[in-house]
Amino acid sequence: MAQSGAAGQSIVVAPQSGHAVRVGGGDLVRVVDVEGHQVGDMWAIDAADPGRWLSVGHTRDRCERLFPAVGEQFRDQYGEPILELAADTSPGIHDMLFPPCAPPLYESRGLLDHPNCRDNFLTAMVAAGIALPVVPDPVNLFQNSGPQPDGRLLVRTAASLAGHAITFRAVRDLIFVLTSCAVDYPPLNGGRCTPLQIEVARRAATGRAGNDLTVLLEVPSVS
Repeated sequence: MAQSGAAGQSIVVAPQSGHAVRVGGGDLVRVVDVEGHQVGDMWAIDAADPGRWLSVGHTRDRCERLFPAVGEQFRDQYGEPILELAADTSPGIHDMLFPPCAPPLYESRGLLDHPNCRDNFLTAMVAAGIALPVVPDPVNLFQNSGPQPDGRLLVRTAASLAGHAITFRAVRDLIFVLTSCAVDYPPLNGGRCTPLQIEVARRAATGRAGNDLTVLLEVPSVS
């Protein structure tokens, strides 16, 4: 479900589904965990050159962190800025190490034809009229799976609560893709899948600076 206004757009991404939205350079994009404990897989594709996309590996390399801090930038596979982390009201626990869930993951658990983020990403890209040669690794918003002292990656329930949000500023024109993670067994999403919300504040519509977070308050919400 989507709703648009003069200042922007609000889209609900249903559980176990995905959505792509075009955003302009300077636009703000906020992802809201509507009910809490829900992971979202996020991608950013260059609208002018779809052969360039957000690279989690190059982002880790340039930031020298597992996840950027507020004010730092996500990079494409050429090391150029593509998104900036503008704000984060969640506990700040996110992941850039895991790939999107895909059919083989579920098949290994005896779950055939299970919804998955890989296929939901591809479906969203088709709807946007974009074809990529690969499925890039996503930014896993709200995913609680940090490395342990012994080197293990311990997956736990997302720490985000209802209404927690993370906000990005687009550095260039983009296709912003978000899937509501399809893992419906514990612990990742608390054992159930719930919606996420994308809110876009259009810089061109508001005439305000791209880092003015107050414009997101004017974006109509969808219930």
